[in-house]
Amino acid sequence: MGERNNGGVAILDFAVAFDLTIVNSLFKKKENHLMTFRSGNSKTQIDYFLIRKNHKRMCKHCKVIPSEFWGTQHRLLVMDLGIKGFKAKKRSIGDARVRWWNLTRENAIKLSEKIKSEASWKLVEAADTMWEEMTQYIRRSTKEVLRISRGGGGGGRSGLDGGMKR
Repeated sequence: MGERNNGGVAILDFAVAFDLTIVNSLFKKKENHLMTFRSGNSKTQIDYFLIRKNHKRMCKHCKVIPSEFWGTQHRLLVMDLGIKGFKAKKRSIGDARVRWWNLTRENAIKLSEKIKSEASWKLVEAADTMWEEMTQYIRRSTKEVLRISRGGGGGGRSGLDGGMKR
């Protein structure tokens, strides 16, 4: 708008360097709605809104509000933004887990008896093979005695409510 001075060139260089858009320049306005400072015969645009280029579609409108108070030389610069609310994430379904909280004294006795009776505790030359067989027996027995969960959310903190119960 009009002549450029050192301040105007500095703002343009800053906007280019940081990949910003000068919002005041996005909308065509009358001269009266662009000037942010008036003093006598001089009118200048000294106030600017800068926004990242990838966010400029959020900007709906930008203008200068004419002041009703004649004592001030500055005029109010206003920008309307359309900010979308975020959607809460759906509760993810976790993996099924062994219900270790069911491990009471009597369930521990049942589990140890089941593992002793079902597993073959014979020595095999390959330690890896023996280890795999034993872990399979233990996992199967644990799932039968303690049962497994359905794989729910886990009851931890959720985003907005901070984990508070309603």
